[in-house]
Formats: sequence, C-alpha cells, structure tokens
Amino acid sequence: MLKRIFAVIGLIVILGWIIATLALAVFPIPMKTVLFPIFAAGCVILPILLWLLLWMISVVTGKKNIATFEVNNDKDEETLSKATKDDVDAAVNEASVDEANEIPEEK
Repeated sequence: MLKRIFAVIGLIVILGWIIATLALAVFPIPMKTVLFPIFAAGCVILPILLWLLLWMISVVTGKKNIATFEVNNDKDEETLSKATKDDVDAAVNEASVDEANEIPEEK
C-alpha cells in the first residue's frame, strides 16, 4: 500500500511539474526567461532521478522492481534461445504443411 501511495505522489509531482512548465510557456509571466529553462530541464531530470531512486532501492534491498536490470543473465538467454528455436521449428513445420496441402496447377 505504501508503494502505491509513493507512486501516486510521484505521478502527481511529475504531472504538476509538466503543467507548470506548460503554464510558463503559454502565459506571460515576468520571470519567464529564468524559470522556463529550469522547469523544462526538470521535465527531463525529475523522471530520471525517480528512476535512479527506484533502481537504488532495488540494489539495496535485493528485490526486483520495474527499474531492475541484469546485464548477464544466462537463464534469460537460454529461455530466449529455446523460444527462438521453437519458433523456427514451428515456422518450418507450418511451411511444410502448406506445401503439402498446395494443389498443383493444371497446365
């Protein structure tokens, strides 16, 4: 439940930041030349910082989450190669069935 609360808070912060950036772009505000570049950069930096926070939490706790990535995972490679081999075998079998069912053209 706590994760959902933090997720909603993060979403509200990001959406609020984007709305504030759009408001700075559209409306005539006296400090626009100073504030707009800061808010525009924040639209890129804020999601990256939130992703880094999630990633660091997964590193510290050892639990996988949406930001977790593993570079050399042999199990995934075995699964992928097996799935690819099965797909190729199925395609070959399907092609041979199609050729067997093909009606010869009369000349």
